[in-house]
Amino acid sequence: MEPLRRIAVLVLIATSAGAQPVISWASDPVRPNETVLLRGAGFGAAPAVEFAHLPEGAARRLPAVQPADDALKFLVPADAVPGVYRVRVLADGQNSAPVLLNAPRVWWLQGDAGADSTPGGWLRVFGTCLAVRPELASVQLTPGNGAPVALSVTQADGWSLRCEVPANLAPGRYGVVVGNGQGGPAARATAGPLTVGASAPWPETVYSVLDTYGPQAVPDMRRSLLKYGQPVERTAGVLAALARAKAAGGGVVFFPAGRYHLNQPLELPPRTVLRGEGMGLVTLWWGAGRFNLDGGGDQGLAKEAEPEPPGSFINGPSFGIEDLSLYLPLNHRTGIDGYGQVRLRRVRVRVDHLWALDGNKRPEGTVARLGRGFEVTDCDILAKGQGLWPGEYGVIARNRITAGKVPCPLGGVRAVIVEDNTFTSTYPTAYQNIAGVGQDFYYARNRHEAAQTHQADFSFTFDAGGSAYHGALAAVDGARLTLAADPEFPTWAKPDSWYWKRAVVCVVKGRGAGQWGHVSSFAGRQWTLDTPLAVAPDTQSVVTIVPLCGRALIVGNQFADANWINYGFGTALDIVYAGNSLRRCAQFLGYGLASPTALLPNFGVQCFDNELSEGLGEINVNGSVRPAGAFDGAITQNIIHRRERF
Repeated sequence: MEPLRRIAVLVLIATSAGAQPVISWASDPVRPNETVLLRGAGFGAAPAVEFAHLPEGAARRLPAVQPADDALKFLVPADAVPGVYRVRVLADGQNSAPVLLNAPRVWWLQGDAGADSTPGGWLRVFGTCLAVRPELASVQLTPGNGAPVALSVTQADGWSLRCEVPANLAPGRYGVVVGNGQGGPAARATAGPLTVGASAPWPETVYSVLDTYGPQAVPDMRRSLLKYGQPVERTAGVLAALARAKAAGGGVVFFPAGRYHLNQPLELPPRTVLRGEGMGLVTLWWGAGRFNLDGGGDQGLAKEAEPEPPGSFINGPSFGIEDLSLYLPLNHRTGIDGYGQVRLRRVRVRVDHLWALDGNKRPEGTVARLGRGFEVTDCDILAKGQGLWPGEYGVIARNRITAGKVPCPLGGVRAVIVEDNTFTSTYPTAYQNIAGVGQDFYYARNRHEAAQTHQADFSFTFDAGGSAYHGALAAVDGARLTLAADPEFPTWAKPDSWYWKRAVVCVVKGRGAGQWGHVSSFAGRQWTLDTPLAVAPDTQSVVTIVPLCGRALIVGNQFADANWINYGFGTALDIVYAGNSLRRCAQFLGYGLASPTALLPNFGVQCFDNELSEGLGEINVNGSVRPAGAFDGAITQNIIHRRERF
């Protein structure tokens, strides 16, 4: 058998000259005998690199490879001890400030209460270089007064840590200190603040939906599960139980075993849980036709006269659904609309008459829209169009989601964990996408399957959005930038759109190229960043203003039967793809886009230890300029591939 071939690619673009050496970006993690890419300014004509192992290693001088004034490479010595390295650029008798390679960097924190944690709950830490070996990783909480509190790290990889929060921890605001076991105290990362708040359990009083029907109702409902048993109309009992829960400030609305036919949507009071006797024992059904068809008859086919469903069937600000099955009508728009804290645990979702889909168009309809602080775990979902539409600070774990359009779109998300799921496409061109804007998501150990297999394109993709401005700067004053012309917002995203609440400025050409920074405020031509860029752009630099689409960790997934697995298509900033398997996938693609109306860059994308197999696959690091000549710079910069296998 032919041995696997390994590939390592580093892409850099040289731009304009600077003076004082400044490092603005460095590629890591990195091992001995591997190459590091440094971006910045003022590197001069003949720079060198000062390299030292932390905490005790002596500094040594290393030659620069392919140096330019704003970029260089150097090789980590093969005899270097693995660990954290301190690096400086030496140029024209001046030194840059040092940067640390392989030291932990925290991108975001996430707790069992969304952005916060509770005593006895958990904390997740996400970023880069967080652990070399799980047993070496450490996390401490630092109060305003008092001794630090060490957390127990129960799961760790290079990109995420999971910690248990002690049940006796005092509520309050804490700093977070993270170490990966290397480099000593100087290499630890600080993050936070993290709020640890006392948990507020939801009421547990149980209200049975059969209480109003008498003692015989429970065995009657159980008989509906028998062969040829049909759902029983119980809407009035469900509404009565919900009313009692609402009056009590929440509670558990309980469904004994059976099939329940409901004739109207359910509006759930805050802190209310719909709980069934079991996922396979309780069905809530709003559809048409019959259960238990016999002999292949047509009595279960979708009816032309089926009425238009309501906007959603279950909605509310904070609720749970547990241990039951939901059947949604074929032409539903949204099944569950959770615009606040929502928990779905061990829920099965099916669509009535799914086999009647029109094969000429990608099917529509969303199973669940999720807001802030959500959880979807251990569910089994069949979606006609879209499965789950996530919001912010949520967890989607250990589910099976089969969909005709998108199992779990990630456009607009922030601080979302998607791990250990199986996603299956039923439509030949289904996809999983991050459209236009989205940040801080951990997408790990998920499995993508395509029901069509040989005719499938179940792609995982970033999707292009739009820009508010691209062009020169009239002035730069620290974090305050003055545009050389008026911004031009897309017609579908005007200045007051939420789309620009996550705006970033990216320097795509000239001094400072390859950097991006968060916008804190803007008005007309005046745009202010939350902190100045490491290398200040000048009036010859070209910038673009786009929503942040990036800071994503895509780790250990199995992708199959895709045209594209994109680590960038349109804007993609600070992305990690590590340890993924691509089977029968045509391209592993990074594709910044440039056109007369938008510049959408790929910056800081790093790919490690991915494998392409079963087919003629390729890695593509090119940008796209349409039409030719629309942009004369590089729209993809600081792209790293290490140890890729074909």
